[in-house]
Amino acid sequence: MTAEEPGSRSDGRSHRHLAWQFARFLIVGGASFAVDYGIFFVLFHFFDVQYIVASTISFSVSLVLNYFLTLKFVFEAKPGRNIALEFALYIGLNIIALGLNQLILFLTVDLLGVSPLIGKLIATAVVLVYNFISRKLLIERMGAARTGPASSGDADTLSKGGSTS
Repeated sequence: MTAEEPGSRSDGRSHRHLAWQFARFLIVGGASFAVDYGIFFVLFHFFDVQYIVASTISFSVSLVLNYFLTLKFVFEAKPGRNIALEFALYIGLNIIALGLNQLILFLTVDLLGVSPLIGKLIATAVVLVYNFISRKLLIERMGAARTGPASSGDADTLSKGGSTS
């Protein structure tokens, strides 16, 4: 069996690697969420900041923390990447994430009548999946594009929409 075939040893290792990577992503996300939700709670509950405004502020603060923790502990960023471009793309992806977060928060609070504190939890859970996929593709694809497909095989696999881990 070759390393490319499903069920091979390397396939099993790549699934374990992806599971461990997702676990690290959840840990970093937990720390970022604590900052996001903590700031949101304080602004909304103690300072009576409107819930969408409070969410925008808390999300933005946790965004920067999450970027650095994700690079340090989760994804394998390749050397030679353009950090300024990578961060700009990260911000772009997170503008989408913020929009998704705010839309879900609005829908749960204003249309379903859920407490903003619960709505924030629901929005965060949904955005979690989007964030993992978008950040994995951004960080690992950009590194693969710099090093070329011969070095790791990532660029070809990711350009076809697959996962290398």
